This record gives sequence, C-alpha cells and structure tokens, in this order.
Amino acid sequence: MPSPTKRLLWLDLFRGLAVLGMVWTHAANTFLDARLQDTAWYHELSYYHGLIAPAFFWIAGFVREHITVGRPKPLLPALKRLLIVLLIAYLMYVPWGNLFHAQAWRAACTVNVLHCLAISGMLMLLAERLGRWRHAVVAVLLVLFVGLQKSAENWHTGLLFIDQYLNRNQGSLFALFPWVGFGLAGFLTRGLWNGKGDRHAALVFALGALLAFAQPYSPWPGGAPEFFLERLGWLMMAAVVVACLADRVSTGTGWLRLAGRESLLLYVVHLMLIHAVPLPRQSLQFLIGMTQPLWGVFLISVGLFVVSLGLGWLNERRKLRRKYS
Repeated sequence: MPSPTKRLLWLDLFRGLAVLGMVWTHAANTFLDARLQDTAWYHELSYYHGLIAPAFFWIAGFVREHITVGRPKPLLPALKRLLIVLLIAYLMYVPWGNLFHAQAWRAACTVNVLHCLAISGMLMLLAERLGRWRHAVVAVLLVLFVGLQKSAENWHTGLLFIDQYLNRNQGSLFALFPWVGFGLAGFLTRGLWNGKGDRHAALVFALGALLAFAQPYSPWPGGAPEFFLERLGWLMMAAVVVACLADRVSTGTGWLRLAGRESLLLYVVHLMLIHAVPLPRQSLQFLIGMTQPLWGVFLISVGLFVVSLGLGWLNERRKLRRKYS
C-alpha cells in the first residue's frame, strides 16, 4: 500500500498570505474613503486584490490532487466537508433579521466564493473516480468553464437557485464561469509539479510567466479567457516563489501558517465582524462606512485579522484536544 502523501507545509503559508490579503481587501472595499476608492492608484491596486480569490481556488485544486496521488481517497468524507462548506455559504446570506421580506430569499440564493469552491471540489471528486483519465477530464472541464464564460453571461433558466451560479446578472458576486477553472488548474498543476523546488518548479514558473506576460499577444485582448489566463499565470509564479522560500522564512511565519490552516473560519469570522455583528446598534460596515484614510483601513484590517486569527487558534487547540483525548 502506498504511504500517505506528505503534507506540503508551504501551501499553509501560501493560503495564509491569501487570507491576509483577503481581510485587507474586504476592509479596503468596505471602509476606505469613497473618494480614495475612485482614484487611479486604487483601481490599479484592485487588480492585485483580484488575485486573492483565484489563489484560494488554485490552492484547493492543488491540495486535492496532492492528497490523492497514488491512491484514491474515500468519497463520502470529502463530500461531507464540501457540503458543509456549501451550507455555510448559504447560511451566511440568509437575511435572518428580515426573513419575510419579498427579496429575502433572493438574497439567500446569492452565490459567493464558498459556493463556487464547494462545487469545484465536487467536480474534482468526480474526476478522481476516473483513474488514469482524471487529468484529461479535468482539462476538458477547465476548457469548458473558461471558454464558455462569455456565453454563460446570457444564460437564463428562470430558476434563481441555478441562475445565480451561471453569471452575476442576478446579483451573485461569483459564478462558476470561470472561477471553477482556477481550482481545476491547480489540480492539473499538481500533475506537473510535486511542490518541491526542482526543475519542474522552474517549468511551472516559466509557464506562469508566459501566461501572465503574453497578454499583448493574446487572441482575446481584454476578453474573458485573458482574464483567467493572466491571473492564473501570476498564481503559478507566486506558488513557486512561496514553495522555494517557505523553509527559509519558517521562523516568524507560524501565524500565517495558522491562518492558512484555519482559512475557512477566518473567512467567516472577519465577514461576520464587518457585516453582521451589531456595534452598538448596527454593523461595523454602517457604523464606520466608507470614511477612512488608508492608515485607518490598515488598522481596521489588522484588528479584524487579529481577532479572527485568535478564534482560529482557539479552534485549532480545540481540535488537538479532541484528537488526543
């Protein structure tokens, strides 16, 4: 029987960096002075904010392929975790204080990053069952979810629950097209590279650079496939850099690795702190609003991260006690 696949600790660091960027991005979008958000430098910064969500998808796909290399994993435990993620995603959008409003359930059907992460995970679970055909199937799915993005913008079934996944015209913040593609790309990348700093890492970095910097020569200038390919290229390069440097910066980055291990909890907690916790009679989002200078947003994002990380630390301690009890 093959030995269990070794955990790639650099992925915890990579995910932790994404969590840190996520908290900053949400804080900036919510609290930065509206006049500053309308400046050229902020629009430029928003491009880099746009790399955060793809990073979570890519990491999820890479991890899923990594843990199943050499032998398939049982289907039900992984499916259960994904269904829990999907349930959390829906619960976060239920308007608990206004359940009987006419638009309440339209809001509850809103699709966000967790919904798409769960669906992409389920697609990879199905692909895993196909043995040596798994990478071919994932590659076909990748082409479909990226190539059909433009067409999907006009798709409409009349069923709100389904339409929210197809495009953002119904109010969703994310859609399956092309976001699932980042997870599938991470899955395929693990097929090329085992996460170590070797010649395969150099190949992945070179391929990422080609995708990131070839946009002037793209056949889709400014189009949907270019959006995906350019961001995928940056992610692949960033992953190789983190993988090669992770051991050298292990001292002092334990807090980031913790954030990576508890990323789901930190995601939920910091959004609840911003949008749901009444302080004192309304949420932080409305109590502060888009009024803060850059340094104020920085302090708020640090506070959100520290509180969320503290709860993540407590949750990890709880899991360790339960494991060894």
